[in-house]
Amino acid sequence: MACECAISPVLAWFDRAERSIKPAKRFVVGPRPLAYGALSDRTRRLSTLFRELGLRRDDRAVIATDDDSATITIFLALLRSGITAVVLDPQASRPELETLIKAADAKALFVDDRLIARGGVQTSLRADAALIPVADGAARPSLLGRLTRGLRAERPTPGELAYPAVLDAITPTRGLPADVPESTLAYILFTSGTTSRPKGVEITHRNLAAQMQTFVRQYGLDDTTRLLNVLPLHHTDGLTQGVTLTLAAAATLFRPLRFRVERLPQLLGSISTERITHLVTVPSVIALIANLDADYDDCFAGEDFRFVISTAAYLDENLWRHFEERFRTRIVNVYGLTETVCEALYCGPDPGTRRIGTIGKPVDCEARIVGDSGRDVAPGTTGELILRGDNVMRGYFRMPDETAAVLKDGWFHTGDLAATDEDGFYRIVGRKKSVIITAGMNVYPEDVTTVLRSISGVLDAVTFGMPDDAWGERVVSCVMPVPGQVLSIAGIAAEFLERASREKLPLEIHIVDDLPRGPAGKVILAEVKAMVQQRRPAPPGTSVGDNVAERVLGVGARTFKTDVRSLSLESNATNTAGWNSLAHVEFLLALEAEFDVRLAPRDLMTIVCLGDAVRVVETKLAEAPAKVGAA
Repeated sequence: MACECAISPVLAWFDRAERSIKPAKRFVVGPRPLAYGALSDRTRRLSTLFRELGLRRDDRAVIATDDDSATITIFLALLRSGITAVVLDPQASRPELETLIKAADAKALFVDDRLIARGGVQTSLRADAALIPVADGAARPSLLGRLTRGLRAERPTPGELAYPAVLDAITPTRGLPADVPESTLAYILFTSGTTSRPKGVEITHRNLAAQMQTFVRQYGLDDTTRLLNVLPLHHTDGLTQGVTLTLAAAATLFRPLRFRVERLPQLLGSISTERITHLVTVPSVIALIANLDADYDDCFAGEDFRFVISTAAYLDENLWRHFEERFRTRIVNVYGLTETVCEALYCGPDPGTRRIGTIGKPVDCEARIVGDSGRDVAPGTTGELILRGDNVMRGYFRMPDETAAVLKDGWFHTGDLAATDEDGFYRIVGRKKSVIITAGMNVYPEDVTTVLRSISGVLDAVTFGMPDDAWGERVVSCVMPVPGQVLSIAGIAAEFLERASREKLPLEIHIVDDLPRGPAGKVILAEVKAMVQQRRPAPPGTSVGDNVAERVLGVGARTFKTDVRSLSLESNATNTAGWNSLAHVEFLLALEAEFDVRLAPRDLMTIVCLGDAVRVVETKLAEAPAKVGAA
């Protein structure tokens, strides 16, 4: 066990960046590119700012901004200074953001000025906290005077400390902290309870360094690595397997765009033009790539590209095999949780850990599968997967009971059910805990149900996950109205989004007269799921009817969680509340399932409104008999 007083290995990454890497080398490539030299300069300027704001080692600072460049720079500067970063979802609803800011109890908040204008941010801060808007505006001339007077005694108002312009008035520090212990908290990421009790995962410098060391060795990374990762930065897969890993490997991170379905060809095109070596993504995106036409067969064929890293959710074995055979490239399937920094088990790229259909084997940590008694189970027997290693979190922030429930005798109880085969390869077979993993995002059904029950006219609700080929699982809710009240899916969705983030909004909402319950009044989930299955639309070609437009509108209503009567052929992302990038992906996949057709990339590009979808589907259906006849 390492000494608690040992200096953080993370500091060496920054020292190498300044001493050994050419300043002009690209650190991040994207809409706001960042070179290593500029990163070092901003790190030193921010270190000065932190001191002027009264921030010290082990203090906490919140980051909540849509500006990736700002998130990356501020996060790394906090890391280097030994200040704990708390990275929040900038798209969170106002109540969620207020709850998380209060829970973080931070001394500084770097937040988009639009969120400040929305209200609630200031009242959620502790009394001595500094508020720094992230904006393009210039810092005011009185800034340095305010810093001298001390911001902890007088909180700045929005606009007086605008990032990044504020850095122009700051002298870079010459001496960065050299006494950051490896036991220092690097960051806190909240994983659940954003509508009730937030559960923040505490990751230390030692945890983070251990994970990065494993990544670099397991993936074979070095200073020639060109990593493509556009996953969100408020999730560990974007923050650690993107930003932090790039610094640890002295590599270059590519974040050329915010992911949307119509940008998928552009994203894949960058693999060749930018000579990408590794793509980090999630199974739902892998499924979309696999649906592209033959024009994209060689998108991974460049001599620089090594493999795809699939993270955050279950990867279907058939999809995995099809993808590798078609694109002639490997997928490294990994398993981990926010509580293990990022990953713990690896299926590849080395032959010793690779077996398609599994999550491979533990690397640089220990894994066991135990029964209810806590004893190891035999190979082939299902039990709970537990992990131990330097990558396992310190605990949940200010939640000792919750920490004790999952950390027992040094072992982290994942809540996932797994089994091993005779050769020691692990498979995930289910889940003990209720978390739903949809498109790589963790959604806790209790959070969703709490929000639904707070909506006017709702008497009760229940939320659960159901298998989905594209998303791994989909969030499904059944809502029971107050007697005499009339609810609409569109109304429920609109009120939901006032209280919670869009990623928690169920993909399916069913309004039901009653919920089946047991003798003690508890909802019987098995019966609810069976009821939902019966209520789902009939398979293609059955009783739905031949009216393509009517069926497309029905698919749209289900996907965008709205009343079909509110839709028309002119409905699109600008005039339909539930139509966002993720919902657009779901809509396209649902169209393929509904009509048993395959949409080509050109179709994806042209479907902007529901009328476009009708036109494309009608064309596909008209072409189908000719293809059958030709065969």
